[in-house]
Amino acid sequence: MARFGRPLFWTVLGNTLPIDNEEVMKYAMSKLELRLEDISRDKSCKFPLKKLIPPLSVRVDLSFESNQDEAVFLEGLLVTSSMRMVYSVPKHQQYFCGGYPSEPFVVEAAARAIFKWCHAKGLGKTQSTLLPAEQIEMIIATYKTNIPSAILQWLELGLIEKGTREELVVRMLCTLAHNIAILKNPHHEHINSVLSGVSGDVSFSQMIHVEDFLHALISEKYIGDVLDVWPSNLRGETLRDAFKDGYVHFTQFVKAGDKSTITDEAIYLLFLRAAAIQGYRNMALTDFVIPVWIPTNNSQYPNRWSMSAIFIQIKDRVDKQFILIDAQKTFQFFTRPQMQNGRKLPYITIVMELGNLAAKQKKAPQPEVKQVLTVGRTKRKGRRFDSENGLKNEAHAADSGVPVVPGSIGVLASAVNALEAVKHIGYPVIPKSTAGGRGIDMVVCDGKVML
Repeated sequence: MARFGRPLFWTVLGNTLPIDNEEVMKYAMSKLELRLEDISRDKSCKFPLKKLIPPLSVRVDLSFESNQDEAVFLEGLLVTSSMRMVYSVPKHQQYFCGGYPSEPFVVEAAARAIFKWCHAKGLGKTQSTLLPAEQIEMIIATYKTNIPSAILQWLELGLIEKGTREELVVRMLCTLAHNIAILKNPHHEHINSVLSGVSGDVSFSQMIHVEDFLHALISEKYIGDVLDVWPSNLRGETLRDAFKDGYVHFTQFVKAGDKSTITDEAIYLLFLRAAAIQGYRNMALTDFVIPVWIPTNNSQYPNRWSMSAIFIQIKDRVDKQFILIDAQKTFQFFTRPQMQNGRKLPYITIVMELGNLAAKQKKAPQPEVKQVLTVGRTKRKGRRFDSENGLKNEAHAADSGVPVVPGSIGVLASAVNALEAVKHIGYPVIPKSTAGGRGIDMVVCDGKVML
């Protein structure tokens, strides 16, 4: 893992006795600390939770504001003392553009540094009086509380660039879910020794089950419904059954240059390197791709033919909408028919509603918008809707008390949804396909069989 980065660590490892390998990891962790050579400046630079800044910069790829003196100074500190690298310097030399390259060894060191901080913060002096399971829950609660709080404070102080905060939130949520899934694994080889105070550190460069990752990412209130969903585009197993043997393996995010990087071959290589993909700006249909390995009878070890993915899309919409990411059509992701016991490999799509939604609603409260699919008949003429997925004008009219044709809410994803909608509308109805060309193939349905 160390050879995937700068020579510093794998050179030291190559000249160190195997028994001292953990010392090299501790050495890497010690280099992820803020150090001020000017002691007088240290008193004036009161960065909140500053011990988390270097390791979180590595794990979730923090970008710093270039028009804030304190942010520029902070990034300079990370370069001089915490292994951050400078990629470019503008001609005016007022700031520089930096970041952390993809180095699994350094990312592992950052993950352990964050765990060490949360361990000390969460347990304090109570460790000896708690059972191991209680200790883990307190450490996880510290992750959930302090990591988002730290990033929020840095944003409010103008240290972190706000233009990409939606992507930052996704990276943070996925990283937290990955760490929590690791900590909740009762069979993890190092956790018990760490909690008992014997020796060793928790290793975060581990594969975790897809279901465990989703359990950590999604609220307990909804995870059962999510795991029991059926595929939206073909017949098959529930998500729980389809991914029961699937694994995710990522500790960092790398940025895609263009759509050509979203392939099963690239996903396979990134899975081995413990990395996920963040899409380039304005990439269609997906913003993040997390590699998933689904072992089959023909692939006991990862290869490109056994790779799938979790596609994450960021949205900022008031209206509900049906979203389909076709990985094969959009990215040519599966380069040959991939069969698993006679079935194509499944993949998961997640939509995260982020952005400035709360601010927009506070500024201009929106009525409940019902997306009406054209159902039923009317003798009135002259009504034309160019948007066939969401008839917002009709929805606003309905909210204002204007008589309108009754219809279903949102796009109907299946026949079951259609039959459920008719219970509230009544027959006859007319199903209409989206983008159907002004009503091609519309037909009146007088009963359940016809529908």
